[in-house]
Amino acid sequence: LLAQFMMRFSLKKFMKKNLLKFSLAFGLFLFSSQFFAQDLETLKQQKESLKLNTELIEKKIDLLKEQQDNSKIKEKVEGLNNKSDRKTDNFSSSDSPESTAKDAKKTAKLLKETQSANKDLAKSNDKIIDLETDIKKLELKLEKLKFLVEFKEK
Repeated sequence: LLAQFMMRFSLKKFMKKNLLKFSLAFGLFLFSSQFFAQDLETLKQQKESLKLNTELIEKKIDLLKEQQDNSKIKEKVEGLNNKSDRKTDNFSSSDSPESTAKDAKKTAKLLKETQSANKDLAKSNDKIIDLETDIKKLELKLEKLKFLVEFKEK
């Protein structure tokens, strides 16, 4: 009976002495887990920011390529438009119906080609506008994330 009392007494004494240590350790554990969760959230935001940066760079590259293609298409269209204008301005019916028919077919073919080139130019212009709006949206998203995430400099 005395042994049991001594064990209980020493156990209570041990618990009282170590209660501060246990609560300090538990508090440290909670603090570190909360710090880890905040660090994890920061890493997720940095990952999102890097993903958006990558997408932004890809869009800018696509925009540059499209602008180069657009300038080539513009040159082609300008040439075709000038050629079509001259061809239609100088079109005259000749004495021979066969030569008039040939000229009309050539002119119609040239006009179709010009129309197709103009459509390509319009599509290219629309694509440039779409890419520019996408870039603006991505830049806005990145600006919002910039306030949330601060990259650590090494």
